[in-house]
Amino acid sequence: MNPIKEFEQYLVENGIAPKTIESYMGDVKGFCVYLERMGVEQPMHLKRFYVSSYKNHLENKYAVATINKKINSLQTFNLFLIDRKLATEQVVTLRKDRIKVAAGSEGEVDVLSELEVNQLLFFVQDRSKVSLRNHLIVWLLLYTGVRVSELL
Repeated sequence: MNPIKEFEQYLVENGIAPKTIESYMGDVKGFCVYLERMGVEQPMHLKRFYVSSYKNHLENKYAVATINKKINSLQTFNLFLIDRKLATEQVVTLRKDRIKVAAGSEGEVDVLSELEVNQLLFFVQDRSKVSLRNHLIVWLLLYTGVRVSELL
């Protein structure tokens, strides 16, 4: 069976929403088309260079959020290939590949690591150290995506 068709079936079997599957499939197929245009004969043999080159190609065409969505789709596809023993290494990682520049911003945005987020959440759980108000502020900032200025 074709790895792209297998990927689609894998997403269905894992209960992924139909619109999400449609989005992932479009992103993966777009990546494969790009690689074919670049002369890559085996697009399923992912390489780090392919991902970096594709990301640079996307930066000239799409907004940051769209590029990050496409990178997320590619990471899911990469993990699927590893799960099915069709690839041996993870070449797409969100930490390396997602664009960390806020729209309209000239610099990079500082992003908390997963460990830092967990430490912060662990700390704010202690009501003797953190008021309910501050606890809610932390949760709103972490999980809604609002800026501090918007929250204020």
